[in-house]
Amino acid sequence: MSPTQLNITCIWGGTLTGILLKNDVVTTGSPSQKTTKIIGIHGWLDNLNSLLPVAEKLINHHPNYEIYLYDRAGHGFSSHIPKGFDYSIAHNLQDLRTVIQSLRWDKEKFSIIGHSYGAILGMTYAANYPEEVLCLICLDSLPRTETLMEDYFKIQASRIDASLRYHKRPPRSHDPHLTSETVLELTKITRPGITDEAAKLLIERSIRRNADGKIHFTRDESLNVLSLVPISDDIARCILQTTKAPVLFIGATKPQWPRNEKLFDFIKEHNPNFEKILIDGPHHLHMIHVDEVVNHIEQYFKKHLQ
Repeated sequence: MSPTQLNITCIWGGTLTGILLKNDVVTTGSPSQKTTKIIGIHGWLDNLNSLLPVAEKLINHHPNYEIYLYDRAGHGFSSHIPKGFDYSIAHNLQDLRTVIQSLRWDKEKFSIIGHSYGAILGMTYAANYPEEVLCLICLDSLPRTETLMEDYFKIQASRIDASLRYHKRPPRSHDPHLTSETVLELTKITRPGITDEAAKLLIERSIRRNADGKIHFTRDESLNVLSLVPISDDIARCILQTTKAPVLFIGATKPQWPRNEKLFDFIKEHNPNFEKILIDGPHHLHMIHVDEVVNHIEQYFKKHLQ
């Protein structure tokens, strides 16, 4: 396997860091075997290493696979958006579209594997560009309601004011007492059930050392500001209803946030190829139970990518 560093420049001037994984030698004797292209999208406050174990396993099992993983804006080693801008679903969709066009995958079909927020983003992209997406793997998340329509503008107004208050504050300096041990502890506390090994993999792209050796987080602190455009119940249902690609939901038996079970019935009504599988594990189940997750993905792809 040969991972290639492949960074992408965005329309807003920043850079998304990413890697393209594919085998050095495609299996001989099958020159007509079509390349299966996959985009991997990580969750909120994670980075591309979140999906690296699953991607590497898939590549090792399937010589014809190509998988692109990238750090979303504000995460990992990617650029932060300008001050006052919004890490909204719309901004992330524009970045994802830029990624796909830069890879020249918009002229062919590909699949998406997304974890948490990445699953929501992936499904929303599939609703926007249904002719491009072959298959969707949603790891422990589906588009969910942030507000009902009757409360929409009240919620949006409160988010606008909260954003303005945040951006008017003086910038915070880096924590001078941050150590490798505290970073590991913080990573595990905010991701219940994650192992030391998985946490350390995330940390590889979540911290840097400055010139005097002090550690600081690479992520943009303004990611903690809620998006100015909340997802309404109508929008969430519209995304689920409009997505035509086959969808496999692999969920944790111990979800980090409450799960709306009615959404599963709703998507099943509109998507006959929807399947739901639960794995005994935490929200980051794809980093803890790699083999089991990969096996389910492979079985689903076998049915729907032939």
